[in-house]
Amino acid sequence: MAINKNSTGYTIRFSVVLVAICGSLLALLATSLKEPQQKNVANEKRQFILSAAGFAPMDSLKKLEKADIEKIFTESVTSNVYNYEGNPIEGENAFTIDIVKEHKSTKNEPKKRKYPVFTYINGSDTSYVIPMAGNGLWGPVWGFAALGADQNTITGIVFDHKSETPGLGAKIAEKSFMEMFTSSTKMVMKGEKYMGLKVVKGGLKEPNHEVDAIAGATITSNGVSSMLRAGFKPYMKAWNKIK
Repeated sequence: MAINKNSTGYTIRFSVVLVAICGSLLALLATSLKEPQQKNVANEKRQFILSAAGFAPMDSLKKLEKADIEKIFTESVTSNVYNYEGNPIEGENAFTIDIVKEHKSTKNEPKKRKYPVFTYINGSDTSYVIPMAGNGLWGPVWGFAALGADQNTITGIVFDHKSETPGLGAKIAEKSFMEMFTSSTKMVMKGEKYMGLKVVKGGLKEPNHEVDAIAGATITSNGVSSMLRAGFKPYMKAWNKIK
């Protein structure tokens, strides 16, 4: 019996088979790519932390092999996880905490959030790298900020984003913006008073605690400012426990 390829039934059956085949191929491809993708994400995270800590700029770190990055990271970085009150959380792996997901899941409940800190030691130099996340104009923004041995002064910072506007909000990940945090002294405490950091428009009133906003990117700048102001505070309670 000849198959009528012009019939509705044939078209439906053909479509179902084609969708099933394509779905199976996509599922297989996704599964096969999952592990390499996870390794790439982990490698980039190590790069962010090492760059913020001052080991090398991101451009230089991206030229290194994954195995070399992992070796450097393992030999020079330790980590802890704290709660909002600055108490250590036992049994938590700081590196596996996705700070963006953690921020989203505890958006209105920061006291339930887990706060990782990465301690970078290079000879006699020590840096404390704090990851944080917030909201930009089109999606999440995040950063890794390093405090020096005084646990107050910014020594390095790296920002990134998911989908901010090129030439505007996306400038948070550019060297010119990030250098404003290290080109002059920026601190999160003023004596015993917590200040955090702010990204502001119209001039700096507290130069040691503020950075100029990006022109034309008010919402992204405000998102980074909110992230910075809230991001450091829980760690100020934890320093006497990080020894």
